[in-house]
Amino acid sequence: MATERAYWLAWSQIKGVGPVTIKHLWEHFGALAKAWQASAGELLTVDGIGLLSAEKIVSQRRKLNPEELLAQHEKENKAFWTPADPEYPALLFAINDPPPLLYYRGALRLNDVPNALTVGIVGTRRPSSYGKRWTQRLSSRLARKGAVIVSGLAAGIDTDAHTSCLQQGGLTIAVLGTGVDMVYPRWNIGLYQQIVETGLVVSEYPDGTGP
Repeated sequence: MATERAYWLAWSQIKGVGPVTIKHLWEHFGALAKAWQASAGELLTVDGIGLLSAEKIVSQRRKLNPEELLAQHEKENKAFWTPADPEYPALLFAINDPPPLLYYRGALRLNDVPNALTVGIVGTRRPSSYGKRWTQRLSSRLARKGAVIVSGLAAGIDTDAHTSCLQQGGLTIAVLGTGVDMVYPRWNIGLYQQIVETGLVVSEYPDGTGP
């Protein structure tokens, strides 16, 4: 019997079913494993699913084996969480469209610091000297106060935010628009490695996904 983790992955592979609908399925049936066994008629009782989409879901499900799908995905991706895993960030699951798969690298587990203030600092890739100075100042002071700095590892403001936080011994999270094994821009490889050692790198995209 496949685990609930396998069903979060399997539902994410159904075309036309996005994060919002997957969460509706979870809320309606109480478990995605149970939703996987639902008939087209039962699926019609879920918000956002119409007759045509219910029939397409049933048709696609017949071609997927959740357990085999999970085993293959784990071979191709070093580390990822689903909402069925205790490490999946609780606050992220509280939104309407939590990603069914969250790929990661790093030492930080957000559920271990539930009361930490997290602050997102993002901006242009070509900041002025004024922008760089204030980014460094804000990130440094927030880090000293114990805030977790979240940014995107991009050139410019993102890089300054991460770097200033680390210089203060703070915790920082990089949310990537690539797979977590891809560093973009490449010259941020050293910064990436620093973040992985103490913080966290996350992405909704599987390993190997380019920018």
